[in-house]
Amino acid sequence: MKNLLIISSVLLISGCATKNANNQYQSTYSYHSYLDNYTNNTISNYNLEENNPREYQLNNTHVSNLTHKIEQTAKSHLGKPYVWGANGPYSFDCSGFTKAVYSQFGMEIPRVSKEQAKYGQIVPWQQLQKGDLIFFDSKKSSKVSHVGIYLGEGSFIHASSSKHRVVISNLTSSYYSKHFKWGRRLTQENVYASR
Repeated sequence: MKNLLIISSVLLISGCATKNANNQYQSTYSYHSYLDNYTNNTISNYNLEENNPREYQLNNTHVSNLTHKIEQTAKSHLGKPYVWGANGPYSFDCSGFTKAVYSQFGMEIPRVSKEQAKYGQIVPWQQLQKGDLIFFDSKKSSKVSHVGIYLGEGSFIHASSSKHRVVISNLTSSYYSKHFKWGRRLTQENVYASR
């Protein structure tokens, strides 16, 4: 049995093991998904380290559970004060809030909104799903200056400088619909994370 495990490991590492129609290795000792589709600027390993992908692939159930947990974690901070530059746990600015929430699930994203806006799969307004990061510009600039987490049905949660706290807002309001830039999806089927 020990020899069989060693041979299976050598075949996987050397790339000699064959894959089935689902792009999975046929070895009963393999728990690795094949990484043909990994690309830059996609958080497909949750920690932005291209050369160290996590081992397990999320399926639809895992994605649904993850987005629900993200929502619940984000809502647990409702009412906490907005403080520019704050990272939590007692106060946040907008990007400090999203970074803190996503880091609870092993997703290490950049600290500021303009950098967070570069990671994950880009998503237009019409295709937003619960758990997507959503980005906005402002009256002063067309550059990304604000970020929140989409909750579905037109609502999102964010640390609001105008409300001075973490709140849920409506994406279809006149201000946010005018200043919406795009969404980014970090929770998708080709995202790798431990289960």
